[in-house]
Amino acid sequence: MPLFAADDALEDLGIIEAQAESVVSASRSPRPASRIAENITVITADDIERLNAHTLAEVLQTVPGIQLDFLRTPGTFSFFNVQGALNTTVLVLVDGIRQNDFDQNMAIVGLIPVQQIERIEIIKGAASAAWGPALGGVINIITKSPDAERKFSGMVSGSTGSQFTADSRAEVSGTLDRFGYYLTVANLRSDGLTPNTGTNQNNLFTKLSYQLPHNGSLTFGLSYLTASPGLDEGETVSWGFVHDNNQYRRTNAYLKLNQPLTDRLTLELDSFLTNRDDHTKFGGLDGSGNLTFFNDYVVRDTNQGINARLRWGDYQKSLLLGLDYSHAWAINRDALSSDPPVYDRSWDRWGIYANGAYTVGQLTILPGIRYDITGTSGDVTSLTLGATYQLAEHTLLRAYAAQGYTLPTPRADNKLQKIKTIQAGIESEALPFLWLKGTFFFNALRDSQSIGTVTTTNQQRQGVELEARTTPLYGLSLTGGYTYLDAWDSDTGQRLHTDYNQAVPPHTAKLALNYDNRELGVRGTLTGNYVWWNRDDSTAARDTGMIWDLHLNWRLKSFYKLTPELFFSAHNLFNGVQTTDTELYTNAKRWFEGGLRVKF
Repeated sequence: MPLFAADDALEDLGIIEAQAESVVSASRSPRPASRIAENITVITADDIERLNAHTLAEVLQTVPGIQLDFLRTPGTFSFFNVQGALNTTVLVLVDGIRQNDFDQNMAIVGLIPVQQIERIEIIKGAASAAWGPALGGVINIITKSPDAERKFSGMVSGSTGSQFTADSRAEVSGTLDRFGYYLTVANLRSDGLTPNTGTNQNNLFTKLSYQLPHNGSLTFGLSYLTASPGLDEGETVSWGFVHDNNQYRRTNAYLKLNQPLTDRLTLELDSFLTNRDDHTKFGGLDGSGNLTFFNDYVVRDTNQGINARLRWGDYQKSLLLGLDYSHAWAINRDALSSDPPVYDRSWDRWGIYANGAYTVGQLTILPGIRYDITGTSGDVTSLTLGATYQLAEHTLLRAYAAQGYTLPTPRADNKLQKIKTIQAGIESEALPFLWLKGTFFFNALRDSQSIGTVTTTNQQRQGVELEARTTPLYGLSLTGGYTYLDAWDSDTGQRLHTDYNQAVPPHTAKLALNYDNRELGVRGTLTGNYVWWNRDDSTAARDTGMIWDLHLNWRLKSFYKLTPELFFSAHNLFNGVQTTDTELYTNAKRWFEGGLRVKF
């Protein structure tokens, strides 16, 4: 679980209507939380609000097993890993739409605003049998739905902080008869907390729904985002003085149909369209000492397709059949050069999959299979088999084995990256006032591709992940998570180190002290993050102990149907350093921000 979350499970990702018993959608099929074999973390909108977070990046940094390479100005770029799996192998979805680009298979989590997020499901480990190219896991984001209880409701929020870091947001939501609406607009800007990381990000998101006869529904979603963040600036050993910038424009749209056919049979159809236009400008000093840009890499891609699902069953036994199709086009060229594009290509992808669950007494068996025609790298079959066993009333055993893959990028003509995953775990509330969870994981990777200067290796990664949470006492509770990772090259037997191409930290830890006083309307969270990179001697990575952040919220007395709340955050209280590159990507030092949100 995240450091600050309640013990709430998921509702299904649009696959079924909400039920009295919570279910999760790890396999795109509804299951009670007690029948989930994968290692999953769930984050809710309340958890995000408690952190006063701006983007997905800040939220992920609090999750056990996930480590960002650096945290700088909100809205800027960062790599991350999930139990040592590079972010290029982790599939990021928003309402089922892929957020990873095709150029590097990378999703920039600093470009995903949190205001419209209702829930985040994080699946750690191979998930290709359900989702396709998801070797390292899935970050599955479900956005807010229209307020079904009111005709009109909303929120306005504004904050400001160090280096004029400001976040302005507004949202409205409601339901009129069969029609529901949700709309949010936001602007995030900063002069930059580290050199050349000033940013200006604008976001628009809307979701419209219409209830059809016989409990069916139509849902339309549209998001539009522009951002102009700096990338980096500094004096480097390899390239001298550098000054690089980014520009992004993203558009996503979808239309979803959910129609029950019988009491136990439901049809779902999704269509989607995405458009991406990114610029990365690499610059430095010319012969006269003037700042200039040498390259302007324009990366554009479009992706459109349709997904169909037919699901049958109930919480005890179920079967899901699905078909995915997409047509993609991508180009990478240097706008400041007359050279031909690095690539300019299009392809079609097909995927067919089935997964299910069968429960006998306290045992649930969870099989799955998927066959993909990748359009670029041949065909691939992914299998999974999981099981859960209710050992006692408050103790659950989990086991999971899966195959996974990730596609090579269009710029490389490499093989599919493949993985075999084994997980085993236990979750228990048998001890008074304490929730515990432990997971062992083993991953065997073939043709694993690094970032930066792409190298291909065979690797093995194994470790344990431990989580704990106490029951609140006088409003105080403690949570924590620890991940140990042992990674080595399968061919040479040498242990892997964090370098410029990959981060494989052996030790990471998350801590939090939470306080809630409902009578006073006060809540607070002190979070801590620890990482030991085990860096290569040639790498400018650095870690200096825990980084602590403090988040405070004070809900004032309501008046005229308005509910105001003051909030304040102090980041990196003791100026800790955690980064894989001190030359260009040193994390932000201590900074502050505060603001006001009003709900109505």
